[in-house]
Amino acid sequence: MIKKAFNNQRLRFFTLGAFVVLAAVFLMGMDAPSPNYGRYQISAWGDTAAHGAFIVDTATGETKIAYRYKETAGERVKERNNLGKNFSSIE
Repeated sequence: MIKKAFNNQRLRFFTLGAFVVLAAVFLMGMDAPSPNYGRYQISAWGDTAAHGAFIVDTATGETKIAYRYKETAGERVKERNNLGKNFSSIE
C-alpha cells in the first residue's frame, strides 16, 4: 500500500514536471524575432562566359557589382574589381 502511494506521488510529480517543461518551451517560442541578416548581402552568379558577385543594400534596395570576370578565347579578363571598397565608394 505504501509503495503504491509512493509510486502515484512520483508519477504525479513527473507528470507535473513534464507539463511545466512543455509549457515553458511553448511560451519561449511564442514571440521569436525574425532573423537578422544584416544590411548588406552578397550574391554570386556565373555562367560559361562570365562570373562575379553583387552586393545588395537591403535598406535601399541598391545593387552594385563587387567583381566580374569574363572569359574570351580561353583568356580571363577582369572587367570590374571593387573588392575591399566601401559600398558607397563602389561605382
